Amino acid sequence: MGTRAGPFTFAELQTITSLGRGEIRECVNRGIISAPIGVGQGHHRSYSKWNLVEGVIAASLLRHIRAGSVANAMKMLHAMLQYHHIDPELYCKAPGTFVVEDLKLEFLPRTKPDDKANPSLDEETGENALLIVTARIGRQPQDGPPATPDDNPLAAFCHLPIDLEQAVRFVDHMIEIKL
Repeated sequence: MGTRAGPFTFAELQTITSLGRGEIRECVNRGIISAPIGVGQGHHRSYSKWNLVEGVIAASLLRHIRAGSVANAMKMLHAMLQYHHIDPELYCKAPGTFVVEDLKLEFLPRTKPDDKANPSLDEETGENALLIVTARIGRQPQDGPPATPDDNPLAAFCHLPIDLEQAVRFVDHMIEIKL
């Protein structure tokens, strides 16, 4: 049984993602959810299935990292999809036809402590210093040694994997049972 393709309302986006109204507005304003900023609430249907997938990914990441870092990660995800000529809407319709592997956020240890006497003025202190997104499209193994060997003390210590196919399946399931 196929799921509804959309468009979806603000309330449906809220139901699927479990994000609050303010959180969704902030995600749209920051570009985490790539819907038009002027999209209103109510019964105006203008959110796509890809917006639901973005919201589900954002809701998961916002439990672990700050909104600025999530916005950077989503920008990198969008860039990766664009680079590999993958249309997000087509991916949502048939995720099995695309192979997206090893997409994860890696947080590297800081090399120097934050300057307590002179903190930076931006809201997301260190947002660009700690976030790396790696992705591999296809099933071929990488050539050469791993990027972060186990004996390296400066190797990434925290990984947050993002499984796009699982996110689409979750959204499909939530559409079937909730909407």
